Amino acid sequence: MEKYYLRHHRSQDDGINIVFDQNFQAVYLVAGRLGKKDDQLTVQSMSGEVLVRLRQLSYGLIPRFEISSPTETVASLNFHLGYFGDLIFVHQLNWMISGNFLTNHYVTYHLTKRLLSVKPELRPDGLYNQLTVLESNDDLPIHIAIAALLDLWSLKTNKINLALQRPFVPLNSYYNNFFEESNRG
Repeated sequence: MEKYYLRHHRSQDDGINIVFDQNFQAVYLVAGRLGKKDDQLTVQSMSGEVLVRLRQLSYGLIPRFEISSPTETVASLNFHLGYFGDLIFVHQLNWMISGNFLTNHYVTYHLTKRLLSVKPELRPDGLYNQLTVLESNDDLPIHIAIAALLDLWSLKTNKINLALQRPFVPLNSYYNNFFEESNRG
């Protein structure tokens, strides 16, 4: 079991994110942006070699993404509208990602085998997503690309939810103000 740390996107200002191993040594770079059609997010080795490219195929309520290595398309995924249980299926790899994406608590499965679990962790220098790889495999850059995508998606969704929220006014204070005004007149 290995642990990696991906800094929360809302904790950084530039578009580059560094992935650290459990000894906090830099092992991967995540660069790029998403939000519009054909935007890309790349996972690179520290030498700059592109290992995985995540490209946005469509935008809107149900965006679709394609994951590719330098030589071939590896998988695709899309978000589903109307299902709030947070479940994503990664096509071609037969992975299922389940959990709460808004709080970055989720697990990736292949059939019944757990491949990866993600949870937030507060470190002295900021908030990170802790990626726990349960079995060592060659798919770590793909896991990192998906984790970066879900982190960006949770940031966007949380901003929308915050914008839609109204300030909380206790019902008692509303009625007290109403009755005070009616007793005056």
